[in-house]
Amino acid sequence: MLTPLDIHNKEFKRSFRGYNEDEIDDFLDQVVNDYEKLFRENDNLKEELARMKKDNAQYQKLENNLKETLLIAQKTANEVTDTAKQHAENLRESTAKECQNMRRDAEISARQMVEAADHQVKSATVEYCRLVEAKSQFLYQIKAALESELAVLHDAIDRLPRQQTTAPQQEEKTEANPAAPQENAPAADAVQKG
Repeated sequence: MLTPLDIHNKEFKRSFRGYNEDEIDDFLDQVVNDYEKLFRENDNLKEELARMKKDNAQYQKLENNLKETLLIAQKTANEVTDTAKQHAENLRESTAKECQNMRRDAEISARQMVEAADHQVKSATVEYCRLVEAKSQFLYQIKAALESELAVLHDAIDRLPRQQTTAPQQEEKTEANPAAPQENAPAADAVQKG
């Protein structure tokens, strides 16, 4: 890819009855300025994209941590339930009266622990959903910003002056001025190729 310095340092060969050097220099200065703006803007967009990727990686890490937390909460709830059932089973083997009282207490305690664990799981699930929604909104905002910047780039590219010299137009110029020497054609081709 050309750099603004490459365009600035470009020199053209001189030929008899060639193009006006001042016009070429002015045009090249304009191209260098526009190209340098686009070059800087492209670098800025690359930096912004890198920042967005970094933010996205942090959100993914946070999402993984939440998943792990949910798994731990579910495992804990299962362990608490299993422990409560085992405790109730051991108490049932004791005397009938004592067993009934203790079993009732254990079931109440188990329900409370399960409800507390369920509450923790629900809270973690709600937080996870909130974070997923925040991530989604953030990504949509990034997408909209990048699309907006891309539209600005397309608009800037569309506004760039375009040098189009076709063969029929050259023939019309030659027919309009038949006395003009044909030496200009190779010079024009050299400028277009440059």
